[in-house]
Amino acid sequence: MYLEFYKLKERPFKLTPDIHFFYKSRTQEKALAYLLYGIEQGEGFVAITGGVGYGKTTLIQRLIGEAKKRHVEVNRIAAANINAENILELICASLNLPFENRGRVALFKSLEEYLLKRHKRDIRVLLVIDEAQTLKEEALEELRILSNIEVNGKAALQIFLVGQFELRDTLLLPRFEHLRQRIIASYHIEALSRAEVEKYIQTRLEIAGWNGDPKIEDAVYDFIHDWTGGVPRKINLLCDRFLLLGYIEELHVLGIDEIEQAINDMEKELGHQDRHKNKKPKNVAVAAKLDRKYRQDKKAG
Repeated sequence: MYLEFYKLKERPFKLTPDIHFFYKSRTQEKALAYLLYGIEQGEGFVAITGGVGYGKTTLIQRLIGEAKKRHVEVNRIAAANINAENILELICASLNLPFENRGRVALFKSLEEYLLKRHKRDIRVLLVIDEAQTLKEEALEELRILSNIEVNGKAALQIFLVGQFELRDTLLLPRFEHLRQRIIASYHIEALSRAEVEKYIQTRLEIAGWNGDPKIEDAVYDFIHDWTGGVPRKINLLCDRFLLLGYIEELHVLGIDEIEQAINDMEKELGHQDRHKNKKPKNVAVAAKLDRKYRQDKKAG
């Protein structure tokens, strides 16, 4: 709808993770650096945590691309309350190994043989477990045992755990001391700063073909940062609605009135709650006056 109105080539704020729209934020670059460091070490665990919508899936997509350049075979699985019995089956399935109606010993043996064959071909194997916070404790212990598999004194399998805040809490429990000792790097993804929010939005718009239409007033970014808390997925939700509102009202300049309306509409329709309800973002009072003066001058002139 608003694509043609604003002459955009594609939707800039889709919810589906898309590496094409990747924005190199400070926290994403640090997280990737830790992951690449882990690949270089070629052993142990790497743990990456972050809240819902912080960009973990996009980070994994980037990791897979970088790993291929280093001749590392990446196998990704999504955990969903997986226990010790299921984790080996899931891993075997991701490697296209037979797993149905096979016991733990047989599954473990299949994995050992697979890793040995890969080692002989000089191929390193990396297992990325997404949503790792949902793993049962016994499944984590099974992963630790898997990490013990060695070929000629070198680790045959490396494991990256990617999950939400709860994963970090779990790994800090005393009973996971043995696993923690195998974690060679860990990092927690943070939300975007106010400056990064502005750059994130403009970067995605530019990739989508934005040429300054609509013009977005500076104060708008304060509202977006304040309401979303700097969480990329929430930014996408709000900005998509923001542009839709501009299209419906046939506006080419979007300011405070429009972003407030977009926020209010979302809160009413979708149940979203403002993080600082009834509180204006910093410097917004002054910005609002400037924004309204701009509109008045434009109408007068």
